[in-house]
Amino acid sequence: MVADGVHILLSLALVLLLFRAERPEPYLVAALAAAFPDIDIVIFPLLADIGYGESLLWSHRALTHSLLVGVVVVGLLSYFGPWRAAAVGFGSHIVMDLLSGGVRLLAPVDDTLYGASFDWLLLNTLTAAVAVTVILGGLLAMKHDFEYRVPVSAPRPGLEWFR
Repeated sequence: MVADGVHILLSLALVLLLFRAERPEPYLVAALAAAFPDIDIVIFPLLADIGYGESLLWSHRALTHSLLVGVVVVGLLSYFGPWRAAAVGFGSHIVMDLLSGGVRLLAPVDDTLYGASFDWLLLNTLTAAVAVTVILGGLLAMKHDFEYRVPVSAPRPGLEWFR
């Protein structure tokens, strides 16, 4: 079980690494797409309470974690931002859940559970640490406009670099 915050952090870090976008839309779309699959934790118990949706398809990591729903979510979120960022957000969620217990990738066609079962606490901790490091490094790089360039003049004193 991967925490929703870790899903969002990972998707933001991946979008930062892959696209280095300066506009907020890719990050917003990626965060929404990364959080969407776990909506089944809220919606499906409510449906079960009113007598609808008591099959395996309506369980956690089933329908909302499938590739079919992924295509629909990416398509809907592409209205608000780049579809690639939405695909990265949704895909990162699915990959993390594949590593921490498995998902039903081909629901509703097939109800086979695909994935591995690594220690979810260790996976959460390592992923969060790497994602936060990447995000903070990316924000620092955006602030100071780091690029790969050859210095033309003499290096500046160390304290001027922090301005």
